[in-house]
Amino acid sequence: MATRAAIVAAAAERFAEVGYHGATLSEILARSGVTKGAMYFHFPHKEAVAEAVIAATDAAWTQLLVELDAREWDPLRSVVVLTERVVDTVHRDPVARGGVRLLNDAAVTVEHGAEHYRFAEEAVVTRLREAAEAGVLRPAVDPAVLARQVATLMAGHNLICDRSDTLDELPARVAAMWDVLLPLIASDDWLAEYRVDT
Repeated sequence: MATRAAIVAAAAERFAEVGYHGATLSEILARSGVTKGAMYFHFPHKEAVAEAVIAATDAAWTQLLVELDAREWDPLRSVVVLTERVVDTVHRDPVARGGVRLLNDAAVTVEHGAEHYRFAEEAVVTRLREAAEAGVLRPAVDPAVLARQVATLMAGHNLICDRSDTLDELPARVAAMWDVLLPLIASDDWLAEYRVDT
């Protein structure tokens, strides 16, 4: 397990730096510090390594939702916190950063990307529907449409920061996104309470 984890971590770092096509197995091997035999025992080809990085990224998002659901936030606040935690994870976790880069790479199958973004939209829309039921969204807000916009904006900000080498700007971009969105979607009472808390 330690050998496999070392390979996945090394591959994720390299994929994050140069994308799927830019990374070579020899670079991943050198960075991981494992033997060539050990690498091929776990991963017969580069595509298998990429799939393992994506799977590890998906597992990180699932764990994030479990941790989020264990807290006592209202549903709208949990969506805001979710986006902040995603940004933090991409910032500090090279595996998540590599996985996100791969999911936006043309070399990776459409199926992987589609599953990833469907998962993101479903995680958000579930909480936004709960927020609507709790009366903290404005009546005209459609949770499904809003969830799609939040997922798209998050992906777009991440892509821009990744491709312009300004990942440090991602937290501020997401905070500004909410500064624009929340007055449009949240009830006045919720917004007043949120501004006091933050």
